Amino acid sequence: RLFDELFRMMATPSAFTTRGAVYPAVNIYDDGESFLVRAEVAGIDKESLDITAKRDQLTVRGTRTLKPAEDNASWHRREREGGQFRRTVTLPQPIDAEKVVATYKDGVLEIVLPRAAEAKQRRIPVM
Repeated sequence: RLFDELFRMMATPSAFTTRGAVYPAVNIYDDGESFLVRAEVAGIDKESLDITAKRDQLTVRGTRTLKPAEDNASWHRREREGGQFRRTVTLPQPIDAEKVVATYKDGVLEIVLPRAAEAKQRRIPVM
């Protein structure tokens, strides 16, 4: 288990890791025209988010600032991480980076990544 955890951490060195999970957690959907990425980024100021898209990759960077405990307090449990993170996901097909749109509401970052024209499926009529 120790080696598994070490290899998992090496695969994502710049993302938060908590109990085997990579931060931020993402869901990626495909509707045939676009990819939709939803990332959980609760507690992060949207101005600290940096989103870049190129070919078939999406990168989300940001900083989570945690309020420190009082000077006379000691930790009982610490599960939330703070600091900088970077999460890069590779999509199955190229996207049109000029048409990517991102919104942030209620701690969820939603990114719509339209497929590049050459990656869209075309129906070929039979003559």
